[in-house]
Amino acid sequence: MSPTLCSVRRRADDLPAAGATAGPRAPGRAAVPPAIHATGPTALPPADPPDPPVDPVIAAQLRTALRVISRGTPLLLRGETGAGKEVFARGVHADSAAAGRAFIAINCAGLPDGLIESELFGYRAGAFTGADRNGRRGKIVQAHGGTLFLDEIGDMPLALQARLLRVLDERRVTPLGSEESIPVSFQLVSASHRELARLVAEGSFREDLYYRLNGVEIVLPPLRERADRRELIDRMLAEEAGAPLALTPAAEALLMNHAWPGNLRQMRHVLRAAAALCDGSTVDVEHLPALRSTPFSAAQARAQLPLAEAAIAAEERDTLLDLIREQRWNLTRVARLAGVSRNTLYRRMKRLGIALDPD
Repeated sequence: MSPTLCSVRRRADDLPAAGATAGPRAPGRAAVPPAIHATGPTALPPADPPDPPVDPVIAAQLRTALRVISRGTPLLLRGETGAGKEVFARGVHADSAAAGRAFIAINCAGLPDGLIESELFGYRAGAFTGADRNGRRGKIVQAHGGTLFLDEIGDMPLALQARLLRVLDERRVTPLGSEESIPVSFQLVSASHRELARLVAEGSFREDLYYRLNGVEIVLPPLRERADRRELIDRMLAEEAGAPLALTPAAEALLMNHAWPGNLRQMRHVLRAAAALCDGSTVDVEHLPALRSTPFSAAQARAQLPLAEAAIAAEERDTLLDLIREQRWNLTRVARLAGVSRNTLYRRMKRLGIALDPD
């Protein structure tokens, strides 16, 4: 899985409580693959080896999403551009009952109005000028049995919102130019960087569709608020370079203090350039040209290094302590959630000044 989201692979019965079919082919109906029915907690595959640590907020949100979607409840993701909404959706799919089946993503903002309808619902042969002579299955039918991810759903035209609402209510889709409907069953995840409730108030988004999509809304944190930024940097650098790369203290301070308005997408581009510019095994500020002209300059990074290191350590300590308290000092469970051994956890606690005895 992408380093921006580490899987939490456990049985659904172990997940903490969250706040919130196809039979024989009928005459005249198009055949579809078997669907998934999720009516309760679903047993997930046995755990894989632990992944690297992930931000506790992201991990908790993933556990909530898995529990919710296993009951057929749609998810609505909101977050800044580049914050990893599709990566999160793929993580949910990979750890759900639909794992191994299709994950179909469509960017509602990336297609012209005239193409969104045919992309979503499909069409039969000769439905319109330029149509494929064999017709085409739409994204919704392709997602049958798996997960449909509607990115930037807030940009969908109002006319198509009505058709989508009908599909979600009836669980049947009618391709363009056809009189036959096709039964469908899928997990639904939608996403937007805009507040759909505000769009509803402005009249640009259907209120009934909003409530249909918003089974549970999850607001993903921006990169600047994530506690696992250092781990993300290391893993992205290793991916881009093909091998682990070290950071000079000044380069680390520059990366850790950057606001990352473009979030994970921006970080990926910056580190890809750094891997290309670095001739050896260590990345320095000269390999981060996109950040050297930012308000937090390379000179400031070197001057403020001691303060930056102290701030990073304090943030790491607070995050770990919050997780320990959340698990009521059950260090075995904390180590498992953090993806490390108990001995590694003990060493980290000692380094951060966290006593083993809560008293």
